[in-house]
This record gives sequence, structure tokens and C-alpha cells, in this order.
Amino acid sequence: MIRGLQLSIYIFALLVYSSHHLHGQEVSAKNAVKWSMSGRIQLQHAYSGDIASNADETNNGFRIRRGRLQVNGVLNDYISTQFQIEVRDNSPRLKDAEGKLKLFNDFFLRLGQFKVPVWREELRSSGKLLLVERSPAAEFLADMLLSARHIGVEFGGQVHEGVELAFNYSNGAGEGGRETEGTSKSIDVNNGKLFTGRVNVAAGEVIELGLSAAANQLGNKIGSADTSGIVYAVAPDFGIYLKSGVDIEGGVAFGGISKDLIKTANDQKFMVGDITGRLRIKLAEPNAALAGMDGVELAGGISYVEPNTKIDKDETMYFRFGPAFDFGKHTKIQINGEVAAPTADGADTFVIVRSQATINF
Repeated sequence: MIRGLQLSIYIFALLVYSSHHLHGQEVSAKNAVKWSMSGRIQLQHAYSGDIASNADETNNGFRIRRGRLQVNGVLNDYISTQFQIEVRDNSPRLKDAEGKLKLFNDFFLRLGQFKVPVWREELRSSGKLLLVERSPAAEFLADMLLSARHIGVEFGGQVHEGVELAFNYSNGAGEGGRETEGTSKSIDVNNGKLFTGRVNVAAGEVIELGLSAAANQLGNKIGSADTSGIVYAVAPDFGIYLKSGVDIEGGVAFGGISKDLIKTANDQKFMVGDITGRLRIKLAEPNAALAGMDGVELAGGISYVEPNTKIDKDETMYFRFGPAFDFGKHTKIQINGEVAAPTADGADTFVIVRSQATINF
């Protein structure tokens, strides 16, 4: 992996060096009629007030949260592609690798690795999140392999003005989760698949309503042993986007883990929810003394995660809030305080302060 990363750096350096000496010659893609490149750099600092300075774990420091490079290509009027790689904490990985075919004018077929159509916040770009990180509710669904990136195919499109549908069929094993013949089985790599679907309705100019559903076949049948079962969820969500600069997004997800998967008498039910809001204040003009800062944001959110509805006091409330500073459309600095308050008797509340600079280029 390290050698591969070094090779990528060498190739990138060679391209930069060569482009400097090409005297302005245009670079053209071999097969595409249009080709573009973009990227994202996110530097994050996090501090935990619950880890002592003399503990065996660090309590503050910097990390490269995301370092991404994305290439988009248009082959013709009907076929487009997207390829995105990421280096996080010096570990490279593939994020998106997809082809998109236009069908019947208003519909499409996507093939490859990309996000399945579940949970409004998850579908928002990481460079445009209302707060530094996605909510714990979104992370719970991703950990349950009901959202985020998977490998598969998706059909969708606009069935009526303001009404969009999407149906996805994928491995359900997450990023890079190969399930072709001969792959060793595990709880998530198997012959089962993830089925997801979403409908999003624009109710007027400022309100959107969405409904997602997901069912993932996990576990395995190996010989006479059967550990297979289903993890499932139904998740309604909404978005309010006012011209005054106020954005509000929220949703809940109700679901469960099949009793056959966890070998219990009944399914384990869970519930998560989140609501996050942001106020954007545009300055009269960019401040040249502050790197062209032209806007200030105030954002906050509340999340609720209950892993098992039949167990009392196993849920956790999360509170996140803080300001952000805009430097044009593509650069932002965010500062968030995060408080997690478990309801279990004797459980401690913990606090984390995250600061993050995002540069989309």
C-alpha cells in the first residue's frame, strides 16, 4: 500500500513537472469528449476533554480528514463517469468509481461503487456538510451497512416534476466489498445483497421530503450452519432551504436486526434521529485582510441513537454546535463543540471540540 501511494505521488509530480514544460499545450482525454478534475483537502484538529494529558492515548492533534482527487468524464450525450480516490491518515482508498447511462431522457442507470440512496445527510457532499462531521445517526446507519458506499447498480430518475425515484441493488459489504465467485465469506461478504430505494419530493421551492428504505442480507449459509438474517430500516427525512440563508435538515430511521442473524427470540429494534440547522450570514463584501472572508455561519444539531428499543437507558443524545467562516464558495473553516450524553446510569458525558478547514479545488 505504501509503495502504491509513493508511486502515485511520483506520477503526480511527474505530471505537474511535465505540464510546466509543455508550453501551454492542451491536455485531452483519449475517449471522453469532456474531462475535468477537482479535489478536496480537509485538515481537522480534535480535542477531547475526557482524556487526561498523561493517559496512554492522545487527547488532541491534527489529521488529514480527507485528501481527495476526483475525475469526471463525459463520453457522449448519454454516458458519463466519475472516479474518486482518497488519502486519509496516509491510507489510500477508492471512494467512487461509476459509470452513468442516460435512459429515456429523465432516467439513468448507474454502475460501480457509489453511495446508495439512503438518508439525506449521507447523500450531502462531505465538502458541504452543515457541521464538521455527519451526525451519529448517519454513522449508525453506515455502520449497519444500510447506507454510504457499496458496489452495485442503480436505476432512477425524475418521474414527475419535483419527484425523483432511485432503486439500488448492491453487495451490501461496503466500500471495496467484493463478492465475486471464490471470495471467502464473512458476516457481510456473502451471497446476500443490499436492496435500497428512495423517493424525494420537492414540495414547493423551499421544502423537500424524502423516504428511504433498506434491507441487507447478512450472515451466511455454510454447510449445515445457517447464520443468515436481515438488517433493515425505513427512514423518512426532510430538508428546508430558505432564501434567507436558513437550512434545516432532519430525519428518523426505524429498523431492526433479524432474530435469525443474532440468534435471539425476537428481532432487535433500533431507532435513530437527527435534526440539524444552519444560518448563513453573507457579508457586504469580502474582507481582504482576512483572506477574502465573505460569510459567517452558525449551525447546531441534535442526534438520538437507540441501538435496542427493548433495553432501558441504552440510548445516547448528541449535541453539536458552532460557527463557520466562509472564504468564497470553496473554502470554509468550521469549529464545533460536540457533547455526547448517554442515558445509562453512571455513564459519563464526554465532550470533543473539532475544528476543520475545507478547501475544494
